[in-house]
This record gives sequence, C-alpha cells and structure tokens, in this order.
Amino acid sequence: MPVVLRDFAIVLPTKLRPGLTTFVLRNRGSFPHDFTAIYGPVRFRSPVIAPGSMRLLTIRLVPGAYVVVCTLLNGGHLAEGMLSVFTIGTRSHGSGRWHYP
Repeated sequence: MPVVLRDFAIVLPTKLRPGLTTFVLRNRGSFPHDFTAIYGPVRFRSPVIAPGSMRLLTIRLVPGAYVVVCTLLNGGHLAEGMLSVFTIGTRSHGSGRWHYP
C-alpha cells in the first residue's frame, strides 16, 4: 500500500482491505516523519523516516476507521496538518459493528 509523507500531509488511499498489509512509506518531504495509526486499542507506528527515504511496515488490519498522524516534534507536525484517515469495511448508521463484505 503506497503512502507518501510530505511537509505536511499524509497521502494514502482512504479505503483499504482487511488482513496483512504492507505500507510502503516514502518520505517526499524535507523533514523526518513517522507514520502512526490509531484505531481503538490498535496502535502501530513506523520508525522515523529520513527525507528521501523509504520504509516498509507490515500490519494485520481489521475492519474499522483509522486515524494516521505524524507524531514528530511532540505533535508539531500533526498541528501543521499531518493527519489522514482510512477505513476498512463499512458500518451501518447507528451500529457499532464494522463489516467487510
């Protein structure tokens, strides 16, 4: 799954499939960045990625809505707009359960 980290944006598809997923993280910015995702109790994070570098991060994804941020500079990059979201599956209005067809 391609992911581009820029100053200050995270670009990736908004709908992903469940299961084992390898994120190909490319830092196209001029500052170091990381890739931190949160979905309820599920949290995963890449090491810091230097400008012009690429890292792989393989995770088993489950259906839900994920928030992705760069946590560098104590949230300074997040404050500059390094935030994105992606979902896996759908959720019926008013339901707490995520489904994947």
